[in-house]
Amino acid sequence: MRFLLACLALCACASEDPEEKVVVVRPGSTIDAELHFDRGTALAARGRHTEAIDAYLQAAELAPAYTKVHYNLGNAYVRQLDYPRAIEAYQRVLALDSTHVSARHNMAAMYVKQLNYARAIEEHRRVLALDPGHMSTYYDLSYIYFLRGEYGEVETLLAEGVRRDSSDASFHRLLGRMRFKELSFDLAAEALVRSVALDSSDAATFTDLAQVEMKRRDYPAAEKAARRAIALDRFAKEAYFVLSNALKRLGRREESKQVLVGFRALDQQLDKINDQLRMLGNEPDDHEARAQLGLLYTQQGRFAEAAEAYRLASRIAPDSLRYRNNLGNLYLRLGQPEAAVVEYRVALQLDPNYTMGHYNLGQAFMRLQRFDEALTSLNEAKKQSPQDVEVNYFLGLLHARTGDFDSAAEALAVAVVGRPEFLDARQKLAVAYLKTGRVEESKRELAAIQQMKEEGERR
Repeated sequence: MRFLLACLALCACASEDPEEKVVVVRPGSTIDAELHFDRGTALAARGRHTEAIDAYLQAAELAPAYTKVHYNLGNAYVRQLDYPRAIEAYQRVLALDSTHVSARHNMAAMYVKQLNYARAIEEHRRVLALDPGHMSTYYDLSYIYFLRGEYGEVETLLAEGVRRDSSDASFHRLLGRMRFKELSFDLAAEALVRSVALDSSDAATFTDLAQVEMKRRDYPAAEKAARRAIALDRFAKEAYFVLSNALKRLGRREESKQVLVGFRALDQQLDKINDQLRMLGNEPDDHEARAQLGLLYTQQGRFAEAAEAYRLASRIAPDSLRYRNNLGNLYLRLGQPEAAVVEYRVALQLDPNYTMGHYNLGQAFMRLQRFDEALTSLNEAKKQSPQDVEVNYFLGLLHARTGDFDSAAEALAVAVVGRPEFLDARQKLAVAYLKTGRVEESKRELAAIQQMKEEGERR
């Protein structure tokens, strides 16, 4: 199922050709509508779908009959898991142009997301009536029938798909999955091997092949396929489970246990994400669910996806200090300090006494080498939280960078008192003392550092 949804998402998010003829309703709106559309397309390409939607809506207001705006708007809603609004956007496209194949195909994909298979089948059939050569529809339609257990329809559609394009790996993969369901494991393996020969980059196909090889009791082949799946996609949780079972069958029980531990941890993480995705499919305006999704993506290191989740959460709940701060933190991780500054400033407008906001803003200014502004922000953070270790540490670094070693020593000393085991702070404090002629104090810090290192080695 995951493979289908991934395919649908990819199909649904292809941007409309910007050279498409524009139909303009209000005189003089063409240029402005184009500008908003182009800005939306650029933002969408960077994964900033929340802002892209704003741009597309502005373009649509200026030129309501501008089909490609509504089409790309639908695609942006898809990326936000807002399927009802995506369907509405595609319906507006079809109201303007009933022959728009891509909009109808994408709308069918949305009905699949909503488990409305009957409506999805209807729309896919209309796509094929408009364009008998629309290859992705042959796959998508056959998969719906596969989910419904109507294997005769699957067979017919796949045969037609292969006849039209025998090099499409997805057809062979689905055929393999169907043979697996029919317990024809040799035929399943044959189809899946053909699929990976055509496309060796799909982790899900290797996972399917690993499962088939387990049924054929070819455990070395199952291990190989499962490891390939994991190499291609570290989140391929089913592959971990198959790999663990294959290793167990091969008598490598300790390896099997280790893989299973990793599988269970990943399974819990991905289940949480999938729970949030399902929730958002039903309640796209649930800002807490959006924020939770952002947190889960952050924990997995998927910062671009996390940022998009927090952007939309902030849009739905603009007064949330937490959302703005977390979004700013993600911009820093993504190497976008200018964007981070904007979010931290919004957070401080909401609460001028937000210590973490001043601290984070100082961090962003330091990244931008705007040291005067960084100093102002960090001093404000220190005023509100005089003993904060991190605030004083970075204040010390900033003062040292600007040559004010007396102030650097003062701030770093506070950091060391608050966290005596903070070796880097002690080391920089020793340097600051030396720069200000406080040689004995510098020696004391260096001696403390050496003692801590020796104690650590003994432990």
